[in-house]
Amino acid sequence: MSTALQSLVFMDTETANVRGAPFLLEIGAVRVVDGEAQETFQELVLPPVPIDPEATEIHGIQEDQVRQADFAPAVLRRFCEFVGDDWMVAHNAAFDARVLAYECARGSVTPPSGAFLDTLSLAKRHLPDSPDHKLQTLCQFLNFESGRHHRALDDAVWCWRVFEACAEEAKNNPDDWTQAKLLGRVPITVASHTPSPPRVPGRLRGLERAVAEEEEINLLYTGATGAGSTLPVLPRFLFERKKKGYLEAECLRSGLLKTYLLDKVKRVSSVGS
Repeated sequence: MSTALQSLVFMDTETANVRGAPFLLEIGAVRVVDGEAQETFQELVLPPVPIDPEATEIHGIQEDQVRQADFAPAVLRRFCEFVGDDWMVAHNAAFDARVLAYECARGSVTPPSGAFLDTLSLAKRHLPDSPDHKLQTLCQFLNFESGRHHRALDDAVWCWRVFEACAEEAKNNPDDWTQAKLLGRVPITVASHTPSPPRVPGRLRGLERAVAEEEEINLLYTGATGAGSTLPVLPRFLFERKKKGYLEAECLRSGLLKTYLLDKVKRVSSVGS
């Protein structure tokens, strides 16, 4: 199999944060048909959280660059239309699938249905002599000309070039380039990385209704000192991560989107009660 046999969308994402549930900041992609780039997609995203300075150190994107950008749901709908039913290709594809999965879940966006090919696993198999298998290292190992990294469209194009290098190496062993080998035992999809809903304790059942009905509520929340405080919030999203339940909610005092650990929420009540 090669890129000449079907249309592939090489893509990459950048995020506003480096820890916790991801928030999309930029998405870039290039559609390749018969080994030729046909069209590209590149958009910044206005995240509902401040951009982490550590993230900016990686990709260089700052707050003033995204002020006029759309929120993630609008950008994702356009991206999903761009992708259609094509397979996507990304370097460390599980990361990008997870980013898309969280944002699709937050925004009630139907995710792309196609599977991902992962150039990280392909490079480990077909380019074993590289010092490591980070995308930038592979580009140096393959003697690609220098260029910008850690911006979404740029890295999507580098991913395409690494993919083609792996395909060239695979000519010596065509059995390694079958659909089953390319997709792996468990194909990577956005749907497979959708965050699970948390197990909500009985005392917090009102949270699920508040999220569904966009109802402002009070949380009795235990802080780091162990003292409880009442926090007025507008719940947005419930999810489980690493076997712990979380609530993303807009803090009605600061206007910021914050994440609350469910284990620290002692009670839920209506605002004004």
